[in-house]
Amino acid sequence: MSTAVPAKRPGAVTAAYVIWLIGAIVSLIVAIFGLFVGFVALGAGAAVGGVAGAAVGSVVLIFAIFVFIIAIIELVIVNRMRDGRNWARVTLTILGILSLIGAIAPWFSAGYNSTSSGSIVQIVVIIVAIVLMYVPAANAYFASGGVAARSYASPAAPSAAPAAPPTTAMPMTPPAEAPSQNPDDRRPPTA
Repeated sequence: MSTAVPAKRPGAVTAAYVIWLIGAIVSLIVAIFGLFVGFVALGAGAAVGGVAGAAVGSVVLIFAIFVFIIAIIELVIVNRMRDGRNWARVTLTILGILSLIGAIAPWFSAGYNSTSSGSIVQIVVIIVAIVLMYVPAANAYFASGGVAARSYASPAAPSAAPAAPPTTAMPMTPPAEAPSQNPDDRRPPTA
């Protein structure tokens, strides 16, 4: 008989988890800041620019809400990836590729300049996180779903002498009872 126990998570998966977790937390912080800016832009835009100003503020607010929702979903997916769920690894890979495209796309319109160094760091970090999820130890971890089978009678467990099989048979003759004597009773024992 066997039961499923958590498999030892490889260091590569833990490192990828930390990278993705930091990215998700940064996205969440940016989204919260964006929500604040969106509310301020909505109020100030309506006061200063009328309907056009309110429209700009509402676009900022809608974008911040979208980023906030994506950041929350990403936090859930990152935790499932840590637990060995292959669907989460694939989803993070797709999100990473989309982030790579988003980081590289401005280079085609504006060209590479001194402000692109932040994009290079982002690109390298995303590539490292994706690669770490696909090294051989991580592949084995995800193939098992984050669990390994452990037998109750594992070979590493100390073995005892086999016990006699349980029996349900009744003895043929009842054992003879010894005469009972109460120490407080002063009468002689009866046979």
